[in-house]
Amino acid sequence: MNLFDKAKAGMSSIERTVSGLPVIRDYREKELRRAADRRIRQKMARRLESYRRKLTTIQRDLVSAGQLRSLPELERAVGRLQLLIDRIKTAASGYSGFFDAERVREDELQQIINFDTAIGEKIPEINEAINALNQAVQSGEGYNEALDALMNKLAELHEQFDKRQDAINAATE
Repeated sequence: MNLFDKAKAGMSSIERTVSGLPVIRDYREKELRRAADRRIRQKMARRLESYRRKLTTIQRDLVSAGQLRSLPELERAVGRLQLLIDRIKTAASGYSGFFDAERVREDELQQIINFDTAIGEKIPEINEAINALNQAVQSGEGYNEALDALMNKLAELHEQFDKRQDAINAATE
């Protein structure tokens, strides 16, 4: 059961009755989809924040080992990851108000949820890249390659998130 279905199942009998009215039903279902999308993005942001903490631990390890030359590029990776976290946290939910002339339809909201779910499925790749970077730091070999791989994964997620914004823009045009 996806988050949208769980939200519908959690409605009280009065909410289900009122939600059955045609105009209310459409509006309520959109709101439930938006809420499901927000929960997906909040979960993604929390996971990414834990990965950012791993990166800051790697930074401390580099400082402790006296490898200060490696820090600027790693700081760039931390910054890119933080930017991705911020973008995910503050992303629009495909919002259009009840009386707006241009409305986002349910299928378009579902497409946005699908974008967010697809992004969420790629997030473990960031963790794998950070783990590989940590191994490279510990072993003293392959640091630049591991850091490049992490930066590439972060760039891919940023590009995928850009496509999400394009989908929202297309939905409201």
